[in-house]
Amino acid sequence: VADVNENVTLSKNVTIDGAGKQYIGTMTVNKGLTVTVENVNFVNGGIDKPKGQKSTTGTYTIKNCTFVDEGKYAYPLRFYGAATLNVENCTVKNYLYSFLYINGSTLNLNINNVTVEDCPNYAVYFATGVINATIEGLTVKNCPSGIVVNNTAARELTIKDCVMNNVGIAIK
Repeated sequence: VADVNENVTLSKNVTIDGAGKQYIGTMTVNKGLTVTVENVNFVNGGIDKPKGQKSTTGTYTIKNCTFVDEGKYAYPLRFYGAATLNVENCTVKNYLYSFLYINGSTLNLNINNVTVEDCPNYAVYFATGVINATIEGLTVKNCPSGIVVNNTAARELTIKDCVMNNVGIAIK
């Protein structure tokens, strides 16, 4: 596997093992898939839904990845309505808004051992529709807000063993 410097669209079930290589660009994920992305060093990009697509239904696992931005890209992970989204053992630094943006009905969300640093807004943002979310081992450093949950965004939310350093509002 070599470093990749282009946008890629995933349109079938796949496991991507980046073997620690660098990925510059946006990895767009079509809906209804089972996708695992691991061991990728994302630079100035991330994983997103296709423009105009209202949902990303499917099962997605992102693990052992780093996401570093030069303050140009809004979110390293943006999902609209995944059946299951698992994010584990990742590091995120310097994105414009947050590490994770969820909007739409996501049935199961699991965040485990993720570190978010130097974000000018919030680390995790639930806009609407998370049914069951577990956040464990989240470390947030130098962000105005840690976890933001809009009034109807999370029906069941478990937060465990999280650390907030230099954070204005830990949970809002």
